[in-house]
Amino acid sequence: MAALIQTLKNILLKAGYTVLRGDLRESIKQNQVTAALPAQLLANARVCANRYEVLKYIPTGGTAVEVGVGYGDFTGPLLQTLQPKTFIAIDTFGITGDNEPWGRTHLKENGCSHYDYYKQQFKEWIETGNMVIKKGLSWEMLQQIPDGSIDYIYIDADHTYESVSKEISAFKSKLKEQAIVQFNDYTLFDQNALMPFGVPKAVHEFMIAEDFEMLYLCLHPQGFCDVVLKKRV
Repeated sequence: MAALIQTLKNILLKAGYTVLRGDLRESIKQNQVTAALPAQLLANARVCANRYEVLKYIPTGGTAVEVGVGYGDFTGPLLQTLQPKTFIAIDTFGITGDNEPWGRTHLKENGCSHYDYYKQQFKEWIETGNMVIKKGLSWEMLQQIPDGSIDYIYIDADHTYESVSKEISAFKSKLKEQAIVQFNDYTLFDQNALMPFGVPKAVHEFMIAEDFEMLYLCLHPQGFCDVVLKKRV
């Protein structure tokens, strides 16, 4: 029966129809933001056209961390604009040539693993010792970073509330006093994959609990916005 239901869902999706019932509907409800942000955490917020534009407002140098690097699409701009002394790339590197997302075929065309493909893109940074790659679950890899060492961190791994909350718990002690924290996919629902996201819920709880203010809201044409935060002074 489960296989039949999944087959019917696939047929409907291909035809352009979506049925939101059962656990998916409940999951969307559970991921709703319940903590409203107080005005003082938004007093200095600005809007940017996209996540690339905001990088020019972020201090350069220091230690930068990217959680969920994918193919390295955002790693390049981070390295070029921020020019970190140390860059830590974290990912499970679980993509294979048979399950590449976003219509990509890089791994299949190059006949290599996700990990090897990423390393090749940033070979020079690795050879100079400026880039460190950590392969594994994001919150476990974050725990390996020394306390009080991160100047900038970008969170773009699994977007469930549970995962983002674990990442926040893991990186809080790793931040320098005025570190910049940037979250990707600040949205409640992925209309392409038909998946609820828990990023806003986790972010709001973090901002309120740790007194982090929003500096920038970075727009995206499909609604997959970024938010840039810093602890209030």
